[in-house]
Amino acid sequence: MNEPFHGSVPDEWAADVARKHEGPAFAILTAEHPSGFAGSRRYFRDIIAAGQKRGCLVYIVTPPSVSEGGWWQGYVRLGYRHWRRMWLPRPLAVYNRIPNRALEASAAVQRARATLQAMGIPFFNHRYFNKAKIYEAIRRAGLGHHLPETQVFAGTGSVVDLLSRHQAVYLKPVGGSIGRGIVRVERRGTSFDVWAQRSTRAEHWAIQDLRELDEALRRARLPGVYVAQAAVPVIRFEGRPCDARVLLQRPGARWQVVGYGIRVSGAESITSHVPNGGRIADRWVVLRHAFGSRSEEVDARLISFAQSAAAAIERSMPGHVREMSIDVGLDEAGHPWFFEANAKPMRFDEPDIARRASAGVIEILRDLAKVAR
Repeated sequence: MNEPFHGSVPDEWAADVARKHEGPAFAILTAEHPSGFAGSRRYFRDIIAAGQKRGCLVYIVTPPSVSEGGWWQGYVRLGYRHWRRMWLPRPLAVYNRIPNRALEASAAVQRARATLQAMGIPFFNHRYFNKAKIYEAIRRAGLGHHLPETQVFAGTGSVVDLLSRHQAVYLKPVGGSIGRGIVRVERRGTSFDVWAQRSTRAEHWAIQDLRELDEALRRARLPGVYVAQAAVPVIRFEGRPCDARVLLQRPGARWQVVGYGIRVSGAESITSHVPNGGRIADRWVVLRHAFGSRSEEVDARLISFAQSAAAAIERSMPGHVREMSIDVGLDEAGHPWFFEANAKPMRFDEPDIARRASAGVIEILRDLAKVAR
């Protein structure tokens, strides 16, 4: 990483960058890091390249550089692994990629957000989602029949109550992401099996009675509020449960499905998240395996539901919500079930989805800044 430029006016490097990009300037906001800035440089590189194709200057900025001045210190990519910090034109809109909830709640980020708001600079996505609030938004939109039975976790009794009607129950932290902290409980006659997701594998306990179950749940949970949710019998592929990870963006008036991929649970995991041991399967191979001639009908139903769910979530949230991923399960009848929504989607591994996503971010920024198409 090159040393930052110290000054109040653009240096010759910045002037050269500005000459090459006479169009609008946009910024990606992320956290500071010893290497300069945090986050996926591969994803940021993709977005910067998509901006270049549309004649836009896109750069990386960290919270201390957000100011009321006309020039901000940000990072641009000048070549392979060559990022340089320099003074750049203040952006017309900002893409929020602060990488975790703790950093998003920090004083530095809150000051940056207040500055953006005071200056009228559009900023998306506003914040991380809260599972309990998202589920309520789904219900209020009349989509409750797509939501597994869910209640705020209030102790072991919540789990036992759901297990009286369902074979298995998931405990999910309301502020969790990518499967961290998820617990699964199954009833086995008068005993129970408990799994707690730990990195790429799930830790398992065989439980004999309610006292042991209460102790196991205390050990398994992370600090914070949880919801208890009935497990849905989803379709399987090669013997493992799977679900769809759907990426949605709203570059204009309507939510669009950028694409979706199928994620298959790992052999030792209770979630389908790839970082936790899940794997990717071809969307149409899985749909045709599960639904045969009904595949296109089920696909259209899933897409329509995802768009409705995204619109419902947006209505329930403050600020600009223009992108999210949604985890959707399908049962054997092809009915979509809503599991999760993520306000800061990771870069999709499918190249076509990743390419469209980067281009979509630029279109969202242009739309928020009211730049002519």
